[in-house]
Formats: sequence, structure tokens, C-alpha cells
Amino acid sequence: MMYPNRNTLFLALISLVMLSCSDKENDADVIPSIIQADPDNPNSVVGPMAAIENLPYTQIADKSYTIDVSEWDIPTNRTEPVKTTDNLQAAIDWASKEGFGKIFLPKGHYLLGKEGNDIYQAGIVLKSNMALLLDKEAVIEMAKNDKWNYCAISINNEKNVVVSGGTIIGDRDNHIYTPRKSDGSVVHDEGHLICINGESQFVTIENTVLAKANGDGILMVGSKKGSAAQKLKNIVVRNNNFSENRRQGISLVGSSDVLIENNEIHHTKGTSPQFGIDLEGAGRLNQHITIRSNYFHHNTGGDIVNTDGKNVLVEANVLHQGEGSKYIDGPIVYWKNADWTIKNNDITLLTPTVNNWNGIIMYSNDNPKKNPATTYITNNTCNNCGFYMYKGADLEIKDNVFNKGHLAFWQMENLTLENNKVNHPQKCWAYRFLEVSGFAKGNTYNGEAFDIPLTDDPWNGCWIK
Repeated sequence: MMYPNRNTLFLALISLVMLSCSDKENDADVIPSIIQADPDNPNSVVGPMAAIENLPYTQIADKSYTIDVSEWDIPTNRTEPVKTTDNLQAAIDWASKEGFGKIFLPKGHYLLGKEGNDIYQAGIVLKSNMALLLDKEAVIEMAKNDKWNYCAISINNEKNVVVSGGTIIGDRDNHIYTPRKSDGSVVHDEGHLICINGESQFVTIENTVLAKANGDGILMVGSKKGSAAQKLKNIVVRNNNFSENRRQGISLVGSSDVLIENNEIHHTKGTSPQFGIDLEGAGRLNQHITIRSNYFHHNTGGDIVNTDGKNVLVEANVLHQGEGSKYIDGPIVYWKNADWTIKNNDITLLTPTVNNWNGIIMYSNDNPKKNPATTYITNNTCNNCGFYMYKGADLEIKDNVFNKGHLAFWQMENLTLENNKVNHPQKCWAYRFLEVSGFAKGNTYNGEAFDIPLTDDPWNGCWIK
């Protein structure tokens, strides 16, 4: 697949004509615009979009209510965030109490944010058995603030919740980086658009533009550290456009049975790690996660990183990086105690990352591998890139195609290499081995058979430092 000839377009937020920023509660002096990918690219998710019509959970009542912004005195012109937050929350709570499952937010530009505590700016909170359905021309924006944390929309320990349609945007263009009292830090990387926390289950986020969070587009934080079971589960993130979020497109900090598919995740940049998707439980269980048919590009840290996720499937994604920008880790990164299947992905590097031309890289250390599971990497195409894994074990790499690419391994045990096709002008760059044991057959170099005599004993092949 050729890299698209990309134009930078701007999503015109519906209230651009409303230039007054006279809100005394919280001035927002820059009207954000959102980078969109080339709408002619077949992988793009071009928003804003209408909300889904068919809800995935029968527990959500079919009875619907369109919020009457006049009756509830809700500003729709990007002013008065405290009033907007309070009155919009009151309308949502009333509708839910009255038995309305589908709650429609009409077109307008809704500026949110009110004092939560010293480090948290509050948005709106959704309850169980509820669908918040945004008009295509509805924009929810987090107002300029100086807090370390915020959630424009919070879903805490709830079930059967849908957010769909319109645009949700953060305050990164206006954020004030006040030093944190505890340590003076001004990182401020926990400002998120949608927070899914605790034991929340059966949550769907679909057909939404999620842009310019000071932290993540979506953050999931599940059961407490050390819990044997993960109760944050059955989450679907589908057909959304994640643009210009500062820390991550999506962070999974403890989750189970998650489906992330058909999204466009791009231009993540600002504060580390800067990935499209980050699986990093930090002591919480991440498992049974599918990342399928997404389009990643221009994510500064990389596209997908898996530090600890178990039974993760990464399938049929398009991951394109480069085009004159500086990238750190490369499209796909993992640590040796994660386990997953990576198959049928199209990976392209147009310029090298900090870690060279590696489309998939496995980081490691001198500690032993504790997870006995095997990672499977099959049927991927790597353009101008290769794979590099070191100080690990239990890896099966089959049927991949490398166009000007390579396979490189250092101190790897139980490695299986079968039927990989590597094309590269230099043989010793194409296949590199240092202290590697395992099994190999059917691999080729520039279309000809290439013998790799792996056995149970460590073997050294070409190695270029």
C-alpha cells in the first residue's frame, strides 16, 4: 500500500463564528481546530459523524429524550462552562431518572468544566443504562483550566453505557500549566476526554471525534492493582477519529475483553509515551484485547505498545510512520512478558525512528521471562522496516514479507522462523543473529532460499552492531 498524499485539513467546529470568549468563569481564548487526514484515503475515519442508531445493549430503554437547552438554560455558544456543566448534568440525570435511555444532545458548542478539587477539573458523569447521543454538529469542549486531571465525560463503575456522535475536544490549546503543589511538576498529562473506570462493563464509544486531550482520548483504569480478576470489561471503541491527543489516543490501565476496531488514531504528540494505543496495566490485569482494522499515522511515540497485556490480538491494521517527522519507538513495541498475536498488518516506515528502521521491536532486560506464553507474529508486511527482538524467548515468526527489511535477534531462546521473505540489498542486514536458539525453515533472501541453522544451542549469524 502506498503512503497517502496527505493534505492537512481542518475540521470546522460549528461555533467558529462565535468569536466571543467573554466567559468570566473560564476564558477560552483559542478556538481549536483539528487536523484531519486526507478524506480520500480509504482508511480514514472522517468526522464529525452522526450517532449510531442501533444500540448494542438491550438494557438501555428505547425511550428517547432530546435535551431542551432553553428549558434547562444550557449555553450552546461556547460560554459559561460551570453553568453548562451543572445544567447539562441536571438534564441528563433527570432524563435517566424518568426512564429515558436515549438522550440526544442537539447541535451546539458546549463548554464544560468546574472545580473538582485542587488537581481535578470535573466534566459530566454518565450512569448505567444510558446512551448519550451527540448530534453531528454537537461539540463538547473542556474549558481552559490549570488542573493536572480532568475527565470531560466520566463512566465510573457503570454498565450498559454508550457515547456516540459529534465531537469531544480537550483544552490542550489553552491549558495552563500550574506547578503541582506536591512536587512542582507541570507535566499535567491526566486530562482525558472519556474516562472508563473501576468495574464498568458493556461500554461502547462509537462514531465520535476525540481530539486535543491534554492526556488521552480514552483512558480505562480497571480493578485495583494485584486483583486476580479484571472487572472492567466488555468495552468497544469503534469507528472514532482520535486526533492530536497529547499523551495517548487510548490508554488501557487494566481492562479485559476490549475491542478496538475501525478507528483512525493519529498525530498523538506532546508528552510521553505519545502512542496511539498503550497497554500498560501498572500492576492491573490487561487481557483478552483485540485491536483490529485501525489506521495509525503520525503518532510520535509509536502506534501500539504492549508492556504487559495477555492474549492480545493485533490484526489487519494499517500503521504508517514517517514523512519527515521524528518518531521514537516505531509502530509496534512490546516487552517480553507480554503475549500477543500480531497478524495481517501493513507496516510502513518512511523515515527511521530513534530505534532505527524497526517496525516491530521487543524491549527487554536481564530479568528472566516469567510469562510462558508464546507470541505469534504472522502474515505481516513490513515496508522499509524489520523486526528486532532481544533477551527474550518463546517467539514464532512466520509468513511475513519484508520489503527492504530485516530480521534481527539477540539472546533469544525458543525462536521459530518459517517462510519469511526478506528483501534487502545487504545480506548481513537482512538476517542477523547473536546467541539465538530455536528452529528455522523455508525462509528466503531476495527470492532465494536462505539457510538459518537454528538448533537448541545458541548460534551466531551475521551481526552488525
